[in-house]
Amino acid sequence: MEESLQKVFAVLLSVIIFFVLPVYMTFEKKDDIAYSLALKITTNFVEDVRAKGYMTLEMYDDYISKLAVTGNTYDVMMEHVSKKYYPVIYAYDDDMKLVLKKFDYNLYKDQFENDKKIVIESGTDAGTYENLILSYDLSEEKYTEKQILEMISSVNDGITVDTGLAEYENTNIDDLPAISSIYKVGDSNNKVYTMSTGDEFNIIIKNRNITVATSLFNIITLGANARNSTKVYINYGGTIKNEAYRDKRVDEDTQNYNVADEIEIEPSLSGNYIEKDLVLLLDGEKNIGTSHSNNSDIWKDLSGKNHNATLSGFDFSDTSGWIYNGLKFTGKEYVELGTFDEEEYTIEVVMKLEDLNNDQSTRQSIISNMNDGGCGIIYTQDNDLDVSKKGRIGFEVYKKKEDEVKVSSVYSSNIAEKNKIYSISVSVGPDGLGGIKQIYSENGDIKGITLDGNVHETNSGTKLTIGASPYAGVNPVTEFKGTIYSVRIYNRALTESEIKENFEVDKEKYNI
Repeated sequence: MEESLQKVFAVLLSVIIFFVLPVYMTFEKKDDIAYSLALKITTNFVEDVRAKGYMTLEMYDDYISKLAVTGNTYDVMMEHVSKKYYPVIYAYDDDMKLVLKKFDYNLYKDQFENDKKIVIESGTDAGTYENLILSYDLSEEKYTEKQILEMISSVNDGITVDTGLAEYENTNIDDLPAISSIYKVGDSNNKVYTMSTGDEFNIIIKNRNITVATSLFNIITLGANARNSTKVYINYGGTIKNEAYRDKRVDEDTQNYNVADEIEIEPSLSGNYIEKDLVLLLDGEKNIGTSHSNNSDIWKDLSGKNHNATLSGFDFSDTSGWIYNGLKFTGKEYVELGTFDEEEYTIEVVMKLEDLNNDQSTRQSIISNMNDGGCGIIYTQDNDLDVSKKGRIGFEVYKKKEDEVKVSSVYSSNIAEKNKIYSISVSVGPDGLGGIKQIYSENGDIKGITLDGNVHETNSGTKLTIGASPYAGVNPVTEFKGTIYSVRIYNRALTESEIKENFEVDKEKYNI
């Protein structure tokens, strides 16, 4: 009998060790991945709100939809701690050491400003108060997720950011939302829940469902931990750092910009990107150096080489010009980077196509100096006749062999997608003793060919141009419709490992 029990126990133990335990560890790893992904998504969302100082329903819906990819359902608790500053008047004794009384500034403003004293004629506080000092009291008001979502989903019109005093005074109070920090921006019907610099914004999420790993653990331990089914618990928040809504332009770009992973760029430094031989660094977020401007027609070079770019044709509106972390093109604008004739180089760009078929051409030029020479990062549209290039992003280089000049190209294997962020790296450089190697990398996927001939210089005076195909002596042919977030140029060919290293930075920064 005892031997039979030992065999049964051994069989059960073997089943647990060789079957149940490996399955449990697999699903436990899945829960770890879900936690890491949920943490990144939550961090990006919170930091985006902190950087902008506002939230819209679209931003929140985008956050919730991204959480869904983890495979769990979550309880989401959101809180805005609003810091309110109220002006008050303190009355001190003659020695200015003891506070005798505190008054509401709004009630005693005239006496404070005109008489320099406050007179109370009756009551327990009757008397004359002098030695007045204007100060502020701080209080906090907390708004829950339910209140915030009710406000930005409200049918009330709200107040526009640029509402004047006269318009505000004539607004029917019944038409205003319960929380004063709800705004409409421009002609948009989207409500913007605004926060002030110094406020706090926090999110707590925890999984609501019971994961497979939790169920298996309860089976193995006979329910020892049955009451605790939480595998993902995240509490993240911080202080609001900006009030971007006061610029009267709110551009929704939550899919691309993640301030939590931003690279702190100092003048003449490239942050986490490869620094060696970097000669140009354009960053849409810090487009004027250490900060961002929605009106600048100069794109500041952060490499320290002073190769600033010049904008042409932009309206600087919601449809053409700067968004918070990029530059938006509609097909009639371009950016000049200056002349560029190098035998060996690397060009990197982070971009998004917003129109896959521009009627002006069969191609959209993302960045190029192709003019009987040079190179270009190109998107060939569906109306292009070359099937191997149709609908793809690629890299073309003019090459010269003997007296003949031809174009050599490398194109992606994948059809380009609308509104998808791409990190493109291209380079031309030595490939052993056999010639010159041409590299194309799309989101870390590297392809390369060897050129049969030398790189051919462009016509004299041809400028490297973003969003257009330049020709010497005439205005560029504009055709690009999309957004450029970053441009980097090196005066050497980066190695494949260096290209991948820069892509990892882009991947984190732009949530690719």
